[in-house]
Amino acid sequence: MNNSLVCIDVYTVTAGDTLYTIADKYDLPVSLLMKVNCITNPYNLEIGTRLCIPGDESQLTKPEEKPTPSMKVHVVEAGDTLYLIAKKHGVKLDDVMNANPNIDPYNLMIGTELYIPL
Repeated sequence: MNNSLVCIDVYTVTAGDTLYTIADKYDLPVSLLMKVNCITNPYNLEIGTRLCIPGDESQLTKPEEKPTPSMKVHVVEAGDTLYLIAKKHGVKLDDVMNANPNIDPYNLMIGTELYIPL
């Protein structure tokens, strides 16, 4: 995977899902799924959680159409807040929070990758 990480899909967790079954469905390592979604406890997956399914931009390309990624990545910098990040990217705060369900909005860590819906 190159540095152009995008969400090629957003998966909503349903009853009976595990990180292993979701990762297997998308042919991804569980560790990658955990990393991009900031999951620290793989056994505490909540129904309704929306997971970014990572890939690179080439996976979005189909011969008959141009890629239309649904998310981009923002790396948290010193002084960032979710509100300022949403404003900077011209999106609603709720949309940023929904795209990153596993983050603590009151304790953003510098270097954390947040997914910004387009």
